[in-house]
Amino acid sequence: MHNTVIVLFGHKNAAYLAKQGFGVTDAVLKALNEAGYDKQTTQKVMIQSSSSSVLMKFKGKTNYQLVYKIDEDIGGAQSSTIDDIKRFASAVVISKDSVFPENSAFLAGATDVVSRLQAANLSVLVQTFSNEFTSQAWDFFSDATVEINSFYAGAGINGVITDFPKTSDRYRRNRCLKRGNKTPTYMIPAQPGGLLQLVTTDYLPPAEAPKPYLTESDVVEPPLPPVAKTTSISTPSGTVAAAPAPNGQPKVAASIIVPLMAVLLAMYYCFEI
Repeated sequence: MHNTVIVLFGHKNAAYLAKQGFGVTDAVLKALNEAGYDKQTTQKVMIQSSSSSVLMKFKGKTNYQLVYKIDEDIGGAQSSTIDDIKRFASAVVISKDSVFPENSAFLAGATDVVSRLQAANLSVLVQTFSNEFTSQAWDFFSDATVEINSFYAGAGINGVITDFPKTSDRYRRNRCLKRGNKTPTYMIPAQPGGLLQLVTTDYLPPAEAPKPYLTESDVVEPPLPPVAKTTSISTPSGTVAAAPAPNGQPKVAASIIVPLMAVLLAMYYCFEI
């Protein structure tokens, strides 16, 4: 695993802002370069977005790894959909439920999402891992390390996104990970559905509908429009005034507020295997 910084591109209106003359992708790259991330080698930098059009805009402009985030829990993905993702990303972020679906906090089974994405040479990162027992299925016995081990050794994921980097780093340095056939029994991953089988019939939770498949329509988006050129109006005094808004209201604060709200950058800790 390697300590990785993920830059979260969280804005949903990149197309609208481009029409208003603000290129959010250029703003992100400028901020990263000014922070020195383009010159350092100690940390891997990933740019994550749930918008395929945004990642397509980044592609070709940077050497940062592009990560596509799937917002919904999924039970599988069509082959054509995976091929579409490969055009603009080299890694995918999915939820824990997309790997081990839960039913009333019990692991109900396992999907083939990880293996299918990895077969297409896409790294799979899973989020979000926490130490609080309320965030974990009963099958992990309220142990954050057991949970990480079950996803890594059991499902074969490439990395975890976590709120508690020390826990993941401690697991990364665990000497039992490289013992092969001599791995102790307490390092055996939890078996999905194993604990649920022990629940008596009267107390079984109701069956849940299967998770939906990820389709091309969920991924494909129209390309972002080019950034519009803003115009200005000269006043009699020789100063430049902003163009009037269509509704006649002043736009004095707009030029300040839009850049501040345009891009949401968040740093996550990702431990990549």
